[in-house]
Amino acid sequence: MVSLILSASLSLTFLYTCQADLIGDVCSKAANPSLCNNILRSDPRSKGANLRGLGQIIIEKAKATDNNAINVANSVKNAGNKDIIDTCIETFGDSISNLNESSRLLNGGDIDALKARASAALTDVSTCDDEFGDDEPPKLAEASRTAQDTISPLLVVANSL
Repeated sequence: MVSLILSASLSLTFLYTCQADLIGDVCSKAANPSLCNNILRSDPRSKGANLRGLGQIIIEKAKATDNNAINVANSVKNAGNKDIIDTCIETFGDSISNLNESSRLLNGGDIDALKARASAALTDVSTCDDEFGDDEPPKLAEASRTAQDTISPLLVVANSL
């Protein structure tokens, strides 16, 4: 009986360690490892998730950060930056579309197409920064950086499949 309990405990410990290593492996290769770790470790679904499961969590969180960037863009819009902000809002929306397609591809689609969509989502968000250059409102720059850093681990997952 004692050996059965010990065996079960060791198996659970090993399973948890392997999962912790999977999150650590993914996040160590992300643009912002700390943010990646916070995102994945704070979500109870990540416990026991495989790469595809972690990818779905990342996509969900990335879409939320893209939506936040849209809200921030709307909040800093004025007559002087309206055209650039409209471009930002459009490209953040494009990123969400690419993330939606990434979600579909992650569930058994073409991995090369997944890599392309994840990369496109990242490029879409960075387009806003490129449009503004050094004149980007700080709140928008921060929201854009968070969105990019949240999308980055998806590329790690895609490249690991």
